[in-house]
Amino acid sequence: MNAEKQAPTRTKLSLTDELAVERTRLANERTLLAYIRSSLYFSIAGLTLNSFFQLKLGWLLELGFWIVSIGILIFGITRYRQVAKKLNISAFAQKRWHLLMEEEV
Repeated sequence: MNAEKQAPTRTKLSLTDELAVERTRLANERTLLAYIRSSLYFSIAGLTLNSFFQLKLGWLLELGFWIVSIGILIFGITRYRQVAKKLNISAFAQKRWHLLMEEEV
């Protein structure tokens, strides 16, 4: 009895699974756009509050809004890149596995 180690077999992604991956990519892009929109809202709010109320330390309020705006933008971009990288790695691994399986058959 010769026990052979068999690699787990993966089947080709069905159309439903491929569409699910594409929906995930599109959702990731929509999320990035939402972070960008929120960042713009905070920057505009800082400018508006400073010019509308004419506060003594209005520049400090504006600076605070700008810092929050930049923080939101940086967080959104890093999150987008992390999710996109994970999607690309899993998609590449899946395609590579299919190529190996096709060669063996």
